[in-house]
Amino acid sequence: MRNISRSGLLFTAQQLHPLNTRIELSFALPKVIPDEPPATVRCEGDIVRGVLSAKEKDRPAIAIRIVDYELMRTPASPARGAEVGER
Repeated sequence: MRNISRSGLLFTAQQLHPLNTRIELSFALPKVIPDEPPATVRCEGDIVRGVLSAKEKDRPAIAIRIVDYELMRTPASPARGAEVGER
């Protein structure tokens, strides 16, 4: 991923796709809260731009406009040695 904002993102892909194609992707955010699992973002977006690189070895860049997203967290596992229901 090259760039992200609240309304869209820019990333590299294996190949270009047609404009207005709806795609779904997910990515992990960095862990910032101690004792909490890192969050994952799942989003849907429409391709608004595709750019081929001038260098043959570089992958093309795709820009999407985010139309929906969900922030997901995996539940933290219980503390080591603690049992569910233990007091």
